[in-house]
Amino acid sequence: MWDAQKSTGVLLKMEHNQDNHPPEDRYYYDQIIGLRVVTTGGEIIGDIVDILSGQSNDNYVVHGPRGQVLIPAIEDVVQSIDLKKKTITIEAIEGLLELNEKKPPK
Repeated sequence: MWDAQKSTGVLLKMEHNQDNHPPEDRYYYDQIIGLRVVTTGGEIIGDIVDILSGQSNDNYVVHGPRGQVLIPAIEDVVQSIDLKKKTITIEAIEGLLELNEKKPPK
């Protein structure tokens, strides 16, 4: 039997294959990181570099022309995820891109 307490601090890896995939409309973090984020209007926001887990939803950390932007992984914002095209299309609801924009350090 595996003792989780004895494994604290140990990195666990799991490979995914065709028999081991998340339910429909769910994704592994490594499937999301690296995807290009674009708006429904065609604006390129940037690439996802990290995912922050929150109590109510995850937030995608995106680096691009606007600097760092946090995109909430919620149904009102994320319109589609296309793993083949390596894109996430978002609806840029009012204020989303302007309010959380952070310029990269110089």
